Amino acid sequence: MDRMALKPWRRVVVLILVAAMGAGLSSCTQEEQKKEEQQHLESMMAILVQVQKNLGRIRQKEAVVVRLSSDVEGRKQQTSEQIGREIYSNIRFIDSTLSASKNLVSRLEKENRDSKYRVEALDRMTVDLKGDIESKGREVNAMKGEISKLNSQISKLMSTVDVMDEVISDQEDQMSTAYYITGTADQLAAKGILAPQGTFSRLFRSAPVLANDFDTKTFKQIDISETRDLFLDKPVRNVHILTPHTRASYDLVGGKTSALLLIKDEGEFWRKSRCLIIVFD
Repeated sequence: MDRMALKPWRRVVVLILVAAMGAGLSSCTQEEQKKEEQQHLESMMAILVQVQKNLGRIRQKEAVVVRLSSDVEGRKQQTSEQIGREIYSNIRFIDSTLSASKNLVSRLEKENRDSKYRVEALDRMTVDLKGDIESKGREVNAMKGEISKLNSQISKLMSTVDVMDEVISDQEDQMSTAYYITGTADQLAAKGILAPQGTFSRLFRSAPVLANDFDTKTFKQIDISETRDLFLDKPVRNVHILTPHTRASYDLVGGKTSALLLIKDEGEFWRKSRCLIIVFD
């Protein structure tokens, strides 16, 4: 009888414990969900801010092109070739920034659509941004049409990519070139980019160390004036930038499966190192 009398009491205790554990798990889950939602919003906002900055830069470059092309005959101190080179440099910047902005908006649209924390307001903002970029593209094309009516030498410089590329000197090309590579510590060590890790280094999870010297042949070459974002197929928590780059010059955003490196100030970002080495966990 005593054993039977204890059963209801035991049941109450078990129910209380189960309820407490459930509340604890629910609390942990809510915290985790809140953190993930916050990360999603921060990632989306970082991309939005970058696109807005890009559009601002484009407006600045447009103003420069208009100024350069408005008084060609009055610029006695510059030859038409010099003016053409400067105009082309700004046009190339505008084209590459427009292209980068289109890619960022497409990624923003996809990331938000696929996320369980989807924000409808972001969908509407994406539509507006697409419209702004398309409108800006039409403005740039109209501007190119006006420029082509200028001095015949400038028109020739603007006519084909091959001719325009001849204007840019080798020195300028070298100044705009940078290199980057990604991989695990073992992969990069096998390529001679990182120093091999010994048993103790692995045991104590020491940070990877750059090799004293390495060859950039295995790196990807990019133009720093045209590359303002890099897609990485690893989550942010598994991405580590090993080379020195000013922290304020970039943002590293993303979700559970991928990350995006947004270069906000390319001059400052590449100032300390023209080689970007990213290690994946």
